[in-house]
Formats: sequence, structure tokens, C-alpha cells
Amino acid sequence: MVVIVIAFLLIGWFFATSFYVMLLIGAIILPVTVFGVALLLIYIRELIMEKLRPPIAGLIFSQLIHFNTLFDYHTSLARKYPTYRLIMPSRTNVYTVDPANVEHILKTNFSNYGKGQYHYGIMKDLFGDGIFTVDGDKWRHQRKIASYEFSTKILRDFSTAVFRANAAKLVAKVSETAALNKMIDFQDTLRKSTFDSIFKVGFGVVLNSLSGSDEFGNQFTKAFDDSNFIVYWRYVDLFWKIKKCLNIGLEASLKRNIKVMDDFIFELIRCKREKMKTEKNDEGKEDILSRFLIESEKDPENMTDQYLRDIILNFILAGRDSIANTLTWFFYVLCKHPFLQEKIAQEVKQATKADGNISIEEFTERITEEAMDKMQYLHAALTETLRLYPAIPVDGKNSYEDDILPDGFKIKKGDGVNYMAYAMGRMTYIWGDDAEEFRPERWLENGVFRPESLFKFTAFQYHRSLPLPAITMELMGFLCNPISLAMAVLALAVFFAIFTLKRSPEKKKKKKYHPIAGTVFHQLLNFKRLHHYMTDLAFTYKTYRLLSPSRSEVYTADPANVEYILKTNFPNYGKGWHNYSILKDLLGDGIFTVDGDKWRHQRKVSSYEFSTRVLRDFSSVVFQSNVAKLARIVSEAATSSQIMDIQDLFMKSTLDSIFKVAFGVELDSMCGSSEEGACFANAFDDSSAMTLWRYVDTFWKIKRFFNIGPEAALRKNIKVIDAFVYKLIHSKTKQVRNPQHDLTMKKEDILSRFLEVNETDPKYLRDIILNFIIAGKDTTATTLSWFLYMLCKHPLIQEKVAQEVKEATKVKDNTPFGELAASMTEEVLDNMQYLHAALTETLRLYPAVPVDAKICFSDDTLPDGFSVRKGDMVSYQPYAMGRMRFIWGDDAEDFRPERWLNEDGVFQQESPFKFTAFQAGPRICLGKEFAYRQMKIFSAVLLSCFRFKLSDENKAVNYRTMINLHIDGGLHLRAFHRSGNENPKDAQYLS
Repeated sequence: MVVIVIAFLLIGWFFATSFYVMLLIGAIILPVTVFGVALLLIYIRELIMEKLRPPIAGLIFSQLIHFNTLFDYHTSLARKYPTYRLIMPSRTNVYTVDPANVEHILKTNFSNYGKGQYHYGIMKDLFGDGIFTVDGDKWRHQRKIASYEFSTKILRDFSTAVFRANAAKLVAKVSETAALNKMIDFQDTLRKSTFDSIFKVGFGVVLNSLSGSDEFGNQFTKAFDDSNFIVYWRYVDLFWKIKKCLNIGLEASLKRNIKVMDDFIFELIRCKREKMKTEKNDEGKEDILSRFLIESEKDPENMTDQYLRDIILNFILAGRDSIANTLTWFFYVLCKHPFLQEKIAQEVKQATKADGNISIEEFTERITEEAMDKMQYLHAALTETLRLYPAIPVDGKNSYEDDILPDGFKIKKGDGVNYMAYAMGRMTYIWGDDAEEFRPERWLENGVFRPESLFKFTAFQYHRSLPLPAITMELMGFLCNPISLAMAVLALAVFFAIFTLKRSPEKKKKKKYHPIAGTVFHQLLNFKRLHHYMTDLAFTYKTYRLLSPSRSEVYTADPANVEYILKTNFPNYGKGWHNYSILKDLLGDGIFTVDGDKWRHQRKVSSYEFSTRVLRDFSSVVFQSNVAKLARIVSEAATSSQIMDIQDLFMKSTLDSIFKVAFGVELDSMCGSSEEGACFANAFDDSSAMTLWRYVDTFWKIKRFFNIGPEAALRKNIKVIDAFVYKLIHSKTKQVRNPQHDLTMKKEDILSRFLEVNETDPKYLRDIILNFIIAGKDTTATTLSWFLYMLCKHPLIQEKVAQEVKEATKVKDNTPFGELAASMTEEVLDNMQYLHAALTETLRLYPAVPVDAKICFSDDTLPDGFSVRKGDMVSYQPYAMGRMRFIWGDDAEDFRPERWLNEDGVFQQESPFKFTAFQAGPRICLGKEFAYRQMKIFSAVLLSCFRFKLSDENKAVNYRTMINLHIDGGLHLRAFHRSGNENPKDAQYLS
């Protein structure tokens, strides 16, 4: 601190000629610097010391910067962190959109979260000791009286009459504007109308703010609105207390506005008391203030005029702003969706049996409980408005004691804890991918409104009093005006909707979780036989858990669960941060690692490309060309009776194919002419294995930080991969932009087509390329390798496939490989039903992706009745599922292609949630037909020319545990020429 002081004195001396000027500069700069350093130290302390605390998303000052778009700013933060902190010198503010946390705050541990001194200190000047600012006995007292009053028939009948009267005024105002063809500020009109209603119902006073005839009422309204804004500004203004003490700026305005309101309200209370003294009957006791005044006579010590004043202002806040603002947003979204506006208008007309000729009074009389109950779509539309535009976008509590939220984050005593209704309505993991769309249908089931949990739909706090349904009548009068009918009927059942949503949620059943089958350390011990180990567990438990230090990992082989994860509740299960952090070093932001907008964008572009005839024809030519090259290599090996690693050949051949199809590049790794290509292929395979290892190595992040062990090797391999791929992108970009380049050829490969739609970010293209490679190379090559392995184990099936190919192609013996490959047309391939079945049977037993992991974004219950927690890794297991007898029968572990054929020998599809080799639901493999085409062309050409046999029948063949199901050490075969191409040595095949 001494050093800082000296530094500023020297700076001041340097820039000032006067010692006093020097002191002045130091006095201004020094406090700011000290304050900034203090904030930095607090930030560092919070960041480092509190590992169990929610992540820090910024400082409280960030809200000041984004004040005009505050709720959108919080929403953007919530998309990154469902629960996070903003820190300030004196406290931490925690914000959450997690429904489990909301339930904990508002219900489970309700007693620990209240307004507290922090919120009370900010709000008390305006709202005093009203129900929205206090806790404890004062809150319970007001809650009890208000709850009773709101349930009385007297108040219900009185309010209905008030709303009908004000509805007529509102209709007259809108009708007058419509007749003059003028624009109207509908929010202002609604606020005035609801203000008039709430004053009459609450205090028995006709305010006439809608007509503007009450000067004092207008002054009160303006003072109330201005005060509301200033009080909210205090949440981001750290110096408001100083301004209040000095009576300057907004705080001076607040004081003036509060005086206007106090004068008005205290006079109102005085007049009401005087009036009640002169009344001998029940007249004048219908409004709420009168009924509170009756209560005050029983307890004058506590229910003072000041206390009544506070109750009045809280009642106004609840009864005017929330209603008027919601209706304003409601009309806005319906103006944006005119079809929905007409749909609701028609529903109202049918429910009330009204035509355009009835009077306002007659129409409002028809708005009965029974009529409103029929307006299910209107109810849904109003609720959808509240989901997207809640009246209270953020609600703050204060933590009285240390606590731990359901998501595992720690809350400290004194923390501000806020749940964000506005942001929650826009969370895709809560509401699905269409969360930001206005879609009332999400609330309907068979046309009947279906409420959601109040901890998911938080427009109404769990314990808060709700406005009366009878206030609906104020809005009914709109409907008699034929000019505004299309818009006005839309507000019809807003308070009926509110009242319906007040229903308490059903008591939650006690959750049960899947049986624990072990820990992730058991996976580490069984890593080399991981899929066998997990299959054994699946035999015992269809769905089970493995425990890890940070989460549960749930594994399932139950098709009902798979369908639920991949389709029914698809938005709740994605790659998530855990999978992304593991895969991103290799696969970046490619389609296999990301969720949300990035996934949708790549999916959309890729889906289009895979559906084009250009790509289909181009890929077929590439596959035919590369299988001809492969057949020549196999022929040489057969002629010389050499053993070959067919998996290695398939890997090189499919890599050549995917590079040509995807990037228009002749890699020629099969012929070994490209040293760079060979280095790339080796680096890619090793990186794939090391990336999968991270799933069981709990210390991989430490190893990566220190750059040791497999993480050091992975980093080196990724450097090799990146150098190769970026060179390819640079070359292709240059080629596509070259006007001299053949315009007919440059558009066939996928990279060129991405470049044509202005995807020019090299990093983004790099990620797309590597994801295409892992999808198009390893999966196809490993499946073909396992396919030939199974045919070697079942020579009769091998011969049956070869015979089918021969009959389908109708080519002669000794046909050159290139000509044979060219004969593999779509029509010819479609006739190879048994080949298709045999390939599918291989994928059933040896799926290219043996386990696929998702992350659960919010607590859920699977169809088997067991629950999963937010943050759990939930994986389905294609490898294990292919061996489950309860799915495939007693012969589940047998290789039997016939299971896929009907009586006529035609291939029959199975449910993708039972046969999961290509995933299912929205993420189903786009390249499924692409892969089958390549595998069938390769298989048909090779099996029509050669017979294959294992080089060593006694040697065990096993997989290598990595992302894809590679055969460990390769698959070593002998090939033998078929008839017409025989070599004398082929006779040993028959021995």
C-alpha cells in the first residue's frame, strides 16, 4: 500500500506544478485504485479458494453495463452455467435456472431463504413492511389475513362488479381510438385500467386514471412508476446509500415521489376511517382496505396507518404491474402470430356463444367459470406468454445459513440467491430446442391444458398469494367491440389461468436410482476387455450405475430407456461439458462433440449434402475406384500366398475414399505413396485411443497440464494431424477460388461445398474434417474387418454371400476388377439382400461405436422407473445390447444373418432403439446409407473374386478399446482366387 501511495505522489508531481494539485490527483486516483485492487483480490480469492461454489460469471458491475438488456444478459450467462455467481465487495449474488435448485429454495428449505436485510434495505423506503419485503411474523400475519380476504365471497362478488364496470370503460377507450384510426399505447392503457380496478377493489376509491380526469390519481401513478424504477436501480448502484444520505440524484427524486404517495395514501386511509365511522351497515366494507381497517381496530398497536400504507403499496405492485405487463406481452406475441390470435378468438366465440351484436354487459355476463373452463387454448397461450415474459423476471432471496443446493454447489450465509424466471423460460434443456418459440401447444395434451411443475414454470412463486380469478371480468368488455375483437378476446382468461396454476404440485414420490455395479476404477482394471466387462454387468442389470469421484455413470441396454434418451426426451441428453472436454482436443467443435446451435448448423448442412444425388454418384465412383485398387493388392497377396492385415488395408482404403469424397484429395495411403498420409493416419488412430482412455483416467487433466504420459503423446499426434489438415484446407481453398479450376469437379467433394457456403474459418473446417474422418473411415473399415472375420468363422455363409453377388452382378469369370466394381450399381446392390443382412448382423454384434455417452442436463426418470440426476453420464451400449437375450432371443450371441430376412428373403428393419449401431432420434447417423453403399461395394467385389481364411484359426481375435471397435493387432487373413482366377496354391484353401 505504501508503494502505491508513493507511486501516485510521484505521478502527481510529474504532471502537476503545484503541490496542492499533486495531492488532489492522488486523492482522486488512489481510492479508485485501492477499490479496484480490493475487487481483484476478492475475485481471485473467490476463484481459487471456493471449489464447491458456483462458477464466477463476472462482477456485479457487469449488470450495470448491461442494465438495459439485463435479463438477456443473465440468460446468456445461464446458457453457459445453469448456476453461477456475480461477486461484489460486500456479498456474492448467486443466480440459478436449475428447477431442482428452485424447488430447494422455494419449498424444500424454504425457511433458509427469505428477503433478508439486504433486500429489505433496498425496498423498505418504497414498500415498507409490506408482504413483498418482510419475512417471519410480519409476513405470516399479512399472508394469513390476505389469504382469508381473498377467499371470501364478498370480495369475489365485489371485484367482479368492478372489473365489469372498468371493462366497459376500457372498451370505450379502444373503440374510440379504433374509430379514429389512431395508434394506441396498449401497455399504458392496460396499466391505467388495471390501476383503476385495483384501487377500487383494494381501497374503494374511483381513481379514473384511464380517463385522465383525476389529477391527484395521475400524480400518484407517475410517482409510483418512477419510484419503482429507482428502487430497482439500487440493485446495481453501489453508491445509492451515499446518494440517499446526501439527498442527491435519483435518491432525491425517490424521496419526493414517496412524499407524493404518502400524502395521497394517508389521506385515503383517513377518509376511509371517517366514512366507516358513519356507516352502520356492511356498505363500504367490500373493498380490501375497509376489511383491513376492521382488523386494525382489533390490533391498533401493530396495524398502524404506516403498516396499512405498506400493505396498500404492495397490493398495488402485485395487482397492477404484473397483470398489465403480462397482458401487454400477450398482445405483442399474438400480433406476431396472427393465426394464433384468430384461433383464440374463435375459441372464445364458441365458449361464450356470442356474436358481434351483443352488448358489453350481456357479454360479460356470459363469462362464467364454466365458459372459461372451455377456453383451454387461450389458457395455454396466456401461460406460454408468462413462460417467456414472466411478470417478475428475477426474484431474489437471501440465505440465512450455509447450505448446499441440489446441484452440489455451496451457498454461504448472507449470499443473495436468485432464481430467474425470464432466463428459465429460454433454457433448451428445460423446454426443448424450441424453448424460445411461442408455442401454446406445449401446454396441451389432447386439447386439455396440462400444468407444469411450478419449479420449472416459475412465473408464480410457490408460496405467493395470487390475484383473484374474478379480475378477468375487466378484460371481458373488450370482446363486445367488433373492431378490436380479433385482439381483445385474447386476454379473456388470464386470471383464470393464474388461478389454475395455483394448484399445489403433487407430492413427489421418493426417487430410486439404478443399482450400483461398481466404480469407474473397475473400468480401468478391465480396460482391455471393457466391453465384455460391461456386457457381463448388463446381463445382471439391464441398467446400472458405476460411481466416479464427481458423478454417477449410468449404462443401459434397455431399448425403452434408449428410445427415451435419444428421442422422447432428447433435449435433456446431450454431449455436455464432460464429453466435450474429453473429445475437444481431437475433434474440436465437430458434430460429434457439440450440442445446440453448433450441432444444428452442422447437422443441417451435412443433412443436405448427404441427400444430394451429386454426392451419391460421386461417392459411388470413388468407392468403385478404391475397391478395384484394393482387389489388385489382395490379388497379389493371393497369388504369392502372403498373409495380409486386411484391417490395415481397409483402414487405408476407406481413408482414401473419405478423403476423396469429403475433400477431393487423392491421399493414396493404400499404395503407400504418401508418407504424410501414413503419418496422419497413424497419428489419428493413436489419438483416438488416447482420447477414449481419458474416460477412465481420472488424472488425465493433470497429465495434460504437465504434458506427461499419454497426454504428451496425444499433443504430439494432434500437431501432426493439424499440420496435415490445415495444409489440406489451405490447398483446397486456393483451388476452389481459382477461376481456372474445373468448375464441374470442384463442387463434388464436401469440403468444396462447405467453402461455397462461405464456411472459411480454418479451425471450424478442421473440426468438420476430423469428425467426417472418424465417421467415414474407422466405422466402415472396422465393420468390414469384423465382417470378414465372421465370414471366415462361418465359411458356408461366406459362400452364400459370394453366390448372391455372382447372381446379382451377372458378370463373367475373369472380369477385370475395375469393370466388376463399375457394375455395382444401385439396382445391383439393392438385389443383395443376404449381403445386407450379413453386414447388419455384423454391426449388431460388433457395432462401430460400442458405447455412446450423453450427459443428463436436468433430473429425470427413465421409463424403467429409476431416476437419473443432473450431471450424470448416461450411456447406451450397442455392443452389450447386441448380446442381450431378452432383446434378440436365446441365439443373441450367434452370427445368423437370417434373423434380418422375412420368408421371401427380403431384408426387414428393426427398431433403431433395439439395433443402435447407427444411433436414433434427431442424432441418427446421416451417413447410414452412405456407409452401407461403401461396405456393400467393397464386400461384393472382394467376395466375388476371393475366398478368405484366417491365417491362424487358433489365435484369438479381440478388439482394441478405443472410440471405434478396432480389431486389436489387425486381422491377418489369407486370400484365395475364386474360379477362373485360381492360383495352384489355392488348393490349400479346401484342405
